[in-house]
Amino acid sequence: MKNFVKTILLSLILTSCGQEIDLDKENKTELGFNQLPEELKEIYSTKFSLRRDTVDYYIYSLDTDYELSHYWSGMNNDLISKGFNHHFTINQKEFKLGANQGDPFVLKDKKLYYTTELNLDSINFTNATYIVIDLKNHLE
Repeated sequence: MKNFVKTILLSLILTSCGQEIDLDKENKTELGFNQLPEELKEIYSTKFSLRRDTVDYYIYSLDTDYELSHYWSGMNNDLISKGFNHHFTINQKEFKLGANQGDPFVLKDKKLYYTTELNLDSINFTNATYIVIDLKNHLE
């Protein structure tokens, strides 16, 4: 019986390891522009074009020990599709964040920062709401 329980537990652990962590279920903190660390103010105050001819996103890792990559998914990569999600990989850990989140996405001090503005530019970056998700528990 002990071996059976160990086998079941091991199976559960192995199958759960490959899944993405859903960032929509994580605790979020909202910040105003003036509450951001100086490095982030500099990144978010950069003028971004309102009309992008690509769907590339600005991704930055300010944590030298953590490599951050991004891709997005959706039906035919259509921005208005129901299944649209952002997907991040941070040192081989996978995360998912729902649609309608604005970039740049920045990793600093094991925290992911992004904005609620889909078209961040020189007009609205100081009035935008910025979201922070602490990833320390997932990256340790």
